[in-house]
Amino acid sequence: MVLSLSLAVASGPTASSPVGRSDTIQIVDDLGRTLTLSAPATRIVSLIPAATEILFEIGAGDQVVGRTQYGTHPPEAIEVPDVGAGIRPSAEVVLARAPDAVVLFAGADNRAAVAEFERLGIPTLALYHNSFRDLERNIERLGALSGHPAEAAETVARIRTELADVAALTREATRISVYYDLWANPPITIGAGSYLDSLVRVAGGSNVFGDLPEPSPQVSLEAIVVRDPVLVLVPVESGSIRNSPAERQGWAVIPAVRDDRVRNVEADLLHRLGPRIGEAAVALAIAIHPELAGRLTPRHGKAER
Repeated sequence: MVLSLSLAVASGPTASSPVGRSDTIQIVDDLGRTLTLSAPATRIVSLIPAATEILFEIGAGDQVVGRTQYGTHPPEAIEVPDVGAGIRPSAEVVLARAPDAVVLFAGADNRAAVAEFERLGIPTLALYHNSFRDLERNIERLGALSGHPAEAAETVARIRTELADVAALTREATRISVYYDLWANPPITIGAGSYLDSLVRVAGGSNVFGDLPEPSPQVSLEAIVVRDPVLVLVPVESGSIRNSPAERQGWAVIPAVRDDRVRNVEADLLHRLGPRIGEAAVALAIAIHPELAGRLTPRHGKAER
């Protein structure tokens, strides 16, 4: 599988670079703003959990001085001070970390925060992070921001290879239709707007609600029955318990539930669009095609280089 890479980073002399300087870093974010730095950021507050993981992956972990409560991977990230929510963050708490750059979601809920950080003169990188394309582009952007462009390019290349390897192997198998049980009541699943829909395809599955454009559409039991998935995939968080679809009122009308074609998958891995996405693809492929387990080998980012 080939993933598209769209670079939004330019380094070197530009029309807006200071006279006599050739090391200016310019990064265009997802609000169309151009972030200009004279040198890589050395004190980064990351308000996107996946961005935190990416920064550690590319060798910039010691430059992260603030994270959200959900930015807990890799384990070393837990040592970084928690600055609270990634949505509508507290400017006062973020400023206490004396950042020279802030990375945050580009959604509407963060527009006021972006404006406030701009007013305070803090370089701010606002990113969307919803697709494989976003992942590649944001790894490149974070590599430029932190001064690790080569490591970022290596990470993108590794992810492409891992996903392509899984896709090549699952192409040999019968494509299995799946329902992804994102939420039970009301039933919420994944649509074409979610990277998980792409991940299901890489893993040799076919998302029965892949025709819906939303990332997480609400559906009905009746609609699930009509689409008749071969498997129901249930993401489970580490240390938590979700009631099985077979235990839910009314769910026995779904043939896959009635016939015990339900498989748990690791939410902590699958629900993080980051450097471990190749490992997530392997885990999902094994859940969908257990007969391929002996031919699929999980990798673990930097440890495999």
